[in-house]
Amino acid sequence: MGAAVVASIDDDRTEIIPAIRETDPDEPRVVRLRKVAWWVLGVTVTLNVLSMAIPALIDHPLTTERGEIRVYFDVFSEGNLPTWWSVALLVLAAVSHAVTGALAVAARLRGAWAWFVSAAVLGALSLDDHTSLHERLERIGKDWVTFERFPGYWLVPGIIAGAVIAVALGLLAWRLSGTTRWCMILGLALLLGSAMGMELVQGLLVAEGESGPIYVLVLHAEELGENLGVLLMIAAAVRSVTITAHAGRFGVQYGRREAVR
Repeated sequence: MGAAVVASIDDDRTEIIPAIRETDPDEPRVVRLRKVAWWVLGVTVTLNVLSMAIPALIDHPLTTERGEIRVYFDVFSEGNLPTWWSVALLVLAAVSHAVTGALAVAARLRGAWAWFVSAAVLGALSLDDHTSLHERLERIGKDWVTFERFPGYWLVPGIIAGAVIAVALGLLAWRLSGTTRWCMILGLALLLGSAMGMELVQGLLVAEGESGPIYVLVLHAEELGENLGVLLMIAAAVRSVTITAHAGRFGVQYGRREAVR
C-alpha cells in the first residue's frame, strides 16, 4: 500500500487521503535499463563459457583443435563471434560516453570534456581490439629488451600505452562522484588489470611450458575481465543521465533523477 496523507478540515476532524500510487499520466516516466543490462551481462558471460565448454564437452572434428565451430567461439582467436562482441561493447562504451559528454555540454557543466577524452580512448581501444594493434607492438618490444622464454614482448611498450589510458580515463573518474565514480574506477582496473596483468601471467605460464587447464582459465579470465570492465564504464555513462518516456517520445538529460513510483 502507498503512504497516506493526513489532512485537517474545518470541523476538527481528520481525513485519511491515500497517496496516489501510480504516476500521473501527464508526467514523464523514468526509463530504467536494468533488464537490458542483465541481458548484455548474460551474453558476455555465456560467450566466455561457450569458448571453454565447446571443445571440452563436445568431441567432434568441428569442435576440437582448429575445427570451425571451436574457432568461431574461441576467445583466443580473432575475427569471430567473441571478437565482434568485445568490439561492439567498446564501440557502445565510446558512443555512450560521447553522448553523455554532449549532454553535459548542453547542461553547461564544467569538465564535460573528460567524457569526450574517455570516448576517444574507448574508440581507439575498439579499433585495437578489431585489428590487434597491440600485438603489433611485439617488434618494438624486441628492439628494447630480450627475454629467454617469455613471449609477451608487446607488454613492454604496452606499459606506456596502459599508463596513457589510465590517466585519460582516470581524469573522468576523478570528476565523477558516488557510485558512478566507482563504476569508472573498477571498470578501468578490470580493463587494464585483465589486458596487461592476465597477459603477463599467460606469458609466465608459457615460459614455464604450461598450456593446460590453468592457462585456459587465465586466458578466459582475461577476456571476461576486459568485457566486464567495459560494461562498468558503460554503466558509468548510463548512471550519469536520466532517460524519460512520455507520450511515445523519449528524452535524455544529464544528471540523475529519482525513480517515479
